[in-house]
Amino acid sequence: MSGGTLVTFSNLFPSSVLPTHGLFVFERMRRVTAAIGLPWTVVSPVPNVLRPLRSATYRRWAAVPAQETWQGVSVVHPRYRHWPGLSMRRQADAMAAGARAVVRALHERGPIVLDAHYLWPDGVAAAMLAQEFGVPFTLTARGSDLNVVANDAVVAARIAAASERAFACCAVSRALGDRFAAVARLERARITDVRNGVDLERFRPGDPAAARQALGLPVSGRLVLGIGRLVPGKGFVLAAQAVATLPADVKLVLVGDGPERAAIAAAGGERVILLGTRAPAEVARACQAADCLVLPSDSEGWPNVVTEALAAGLPVVASAVGGIPEILAEPVPAWRGALVPPRDREALARALGTVLQAPPDRQAVHTFAQQYGWEQPVQRLVAIFRRALGVAA
Repeated sequence: MSGGTLVTFSNLFPSSVLPTHGLFVFERMRRVTAAIGLPWTVVSPVPNVLRPLRSATYRRWAAVPAQETWQGVSVVHPRYRHWPGLSMRRQADAMAAGARAVVRALHERGPIVLDAHYLWPDGVAAAMLAQEFGVPFTLTARGSDLNVVANDAVVAARIAAASERAFACCAVSRALGDRFAAVARLERARITDVRNGVDLERFRPGDPAAARQALGLPVSGRLVLGIGRLVPGKGFVLAAQAVATLPADVKLVLVGDGPERAAIAAAGGERVILLGTRAPAEVARACQAADCLVLPSDSEGWPNVVTEALAAGLPVVASAVGGIPEILAEPVPAWRGALVPPRDREALARALGTVLQAPPDRQAVHTFAQQYGWEQPVQRLVAIFRRALGVAA
């Protein structure tokens, strides 16, 4: 193969209906494809659930167009049959079946490499199609695909089989790379650690008062910021409980939505401010408005919200899981934040109290975060895809 098209294959990709879903994959791959200088297209399969079984989430998926141009890239959304709560072990086969015609058409136009993000079902489905059409493929593990989903023995075995055939296997942190090697039964050297990057232009210190005013947040008091899906694994109920034990001027501000919204509101009462899902520019403004970030997750890969908050000058109090200790670089001084055990409300409250005692040195935190820009990961990925596509450096 010499040249060709890079085809990103993942359900984790934004659309006109879900513009923040999988935004991190878009941000990563748009930089890679710009640097490599070859055509890029996206195949982002969408679960097709029978109408009577559709929750609000699946109704939004149903509204995603079959094909669109999103931020300049052509995106195809083939449908695959999904049975909520019943079909986890069959998802990769269903996704491959739904996307087969689209991938075949791309392959018939010229050489391609499949760039799969999230190992199950996306990565395994991509591996099936790559084998069928005789094209190279890469796999990128992102977190819960290994830390949660791969705890199923059948899923783990299929991830292992797919990984053995991959042109390259990537993980977004050292800890996730270790887990990838263990699940896939591969030598650790087969896994390339390629962290995510942070947009250092968008996420940087700003005027906290102006940011608070723009978002309608309290002009006084201290704000603890949480960003992410409001789901049990993120620990935001615990964060609300911890903040409720701190002085009355401390409030928890959450950007995101999800099934735990009501439980979080009940746990924190008037101490919790729920902003809902926000565009990236408003997420950056929320970082400028706050005094620290909290992320008490049960598991993580390489959480972008941590590097984004640091780039905006915020100290981070987070669980010592996944790539978070790697990001914060132990031992962690109080000006940069703190690491706590997951699910430990008392330790979380103590750490938040300590970090909030002094105003953050935003410029010092931002300077620390500059090491997490996009240059290094893009260079690593460009080298991988040049080899896969047979393109000279």
